[in-house]
Amino acid sequence: MGIRGMLRAAALLLLIRTWLAESNGPSPTPKFHFELSSSTPEVILDLFNCKNCANEAVVQKILDRVLSTYDVRLRPNFGGAPVPVSVSIYVSSIEQISEINMDYTITMFLHQTWKDTRLAYYETNLNLTLDYRMHEKLWVPDCYFVNSKDAFVHDVTVENRVFQLHPDGTVRYGIRLTTTAACSLDLQKFPMDKQSCKLEVESYGYTVEDIVLSWEDDNAIHITDGLHIPQYTYLGRTITSKEVYFYTGSYMRLIVKFQVQREVRSYLVQVYWPTVLTTILSWISFWMNYDSSAARVTIGLTSILVLTTIDSHMRDKLPHISCIKAIDIYILVCLFFVFLSLLEYVYINYLFFSQVPRRNHRRCRKPRRVVARYRYQEVVVANVQDGLINVEDRVEDRAGPLPDSPMQAHLASQESLGSLVFTSEQAQLATSESLSLLSSASSQTQLATGESLSDLPSTSEQTVPECTIHFHGFLTNDSIIPIKIHSRSDACDDEDSEESLSSEESHGHGSSHTGRLKLQISQSA
Repeated sequence: MGIRGMLRAAALLLLIRTWLAESNGPSPTPKFHFELSSSTPEVILDLFNCKNCANEAVVQKILDRVLSTYDVRLRPNFGGAPVPVSVSIYVSSIEQISEINMDYTITMFLHQTWKDTRLAYYETNLNLTLDYRMHEKLWVPDCYFVNSKDAFVHDVTVENRVFQLHPDGTVRYGIRLTTTAACSLDLQKFPMDKQSCKLEVESYGYTVEDIVLSWEDDNAIHITDGLHIPQYTYLGRTITSKEVYFYTGSYMRLIVKFQVQREVRSYLVQVYWPTVLTTILSWISFWMNYDSSAARVTIGLTSILVLTTIDSHMRDKLPHISCIKAIDIYILVCLFFVFLSLLEYVYINYLFFSQVPRRNHRRCRKPRRVVARYRYQEVVVANVQDGLINVEDRVEDRAGPLPDSPMQAHLASQESLGSLVFTSEQAQLATSESLSLLSSASSQTQLATGESLSDLPSTSEQTVPECTIHFHGFLTNDSIIPIKIHSRSDACDDEDSEESLSSEESHGHGSSHTGRLKLQISQSA
């Protein structure tokens, strides 16, 4: 019998066996038992026994048999040892890590594996894959995420659930879901911080006496290739487990932590470079003129407003927490430098404008002294002129007429000037009443004529020490108008007198008929 004949016989026997398995009632045909020799190939034996094949009828028969006595309300091995449940997670994406809400959103495939001997079958060695409709017919662990805020199972196009049954009763249950889990962020080093967001899995109702959760292996957490987290860089993950205790009992909790690091490139463009340029812009006022107040104040206030706007924009993206962040210290330092630039301008203005009144006071003090001295000397001039009027008659008879110009005048002799000195010594000093009548006394003073002074003798060799009277005036056609008379005791103020005299000379040169007359009267001791 050749191999071809053996294959034909095996196919025929397979058809007969399938026909017998599909029949529900007692078979009228007799059952035949064939025993193949030991030399039959193993492939033919597996084909004959049908352990690696299954059709609709076989699967239906298995499900009907295992579910006929199955109670979905009871856990496997109820009343006995706890059921070990191994968990593994495949992370497909982490969409967002929110600093304001302190959470993150993750989409993953959650796989749970346990053994339920009530679901064991022997008809085939193949694993049976069942869809989401078996979720209501089979017992599943009541795992949940401890730190989850919101979660949902994807249902497009159908509910994303799957069951795999193994011949020994092992069940592998997979579900695709998206959850938003809480993540306590440490923002003290923001935006150059590293964060660790965790995901905790735990049984809701079954204690460790009923279910013992554990990670499937050391690589129970799988990450998709090219995982991209907005504004973050994925660093790695760590898995741990611990037993927690509550009033209802102790529970096993599985923890996975995702380590991420914030990317600083976006903050360099949005925060750091604008603040640096704004701070440097405020320093331009150091090179401006001190009196450019409008430009200095505008630059300083604009810099402060820009920094405040950037700080407000950053605060809108962050939660209201009490800790001080690194970005707060940075912006505060920038504001401090801008404030110092404004403070420097205020200090410079204070130093400059505080010295101006002092300089103006010193400038005005000298004219005030000159004016006060001039008013005092006008009174003295009035008294001296009274004496000159008396001397005029005496000199006129002795010396003859005065020359036409002051340059041709001869110095007075000792005898002729004795009465003048005597009269000047008897001149009454100015009082408050005489000062009040200064204007009227000046107008009523008789001016000295050129004829009255022409008879002065020329005795210039004799001088009078300790008393010198300087007489300044304009020479007109018939009279001399006095301007200032002062003594040698006023030598300390000679500079002020010369300045006033120079101004008067410039005024006198404007007229062709005016001149200056200076009379010095001295008397020896």
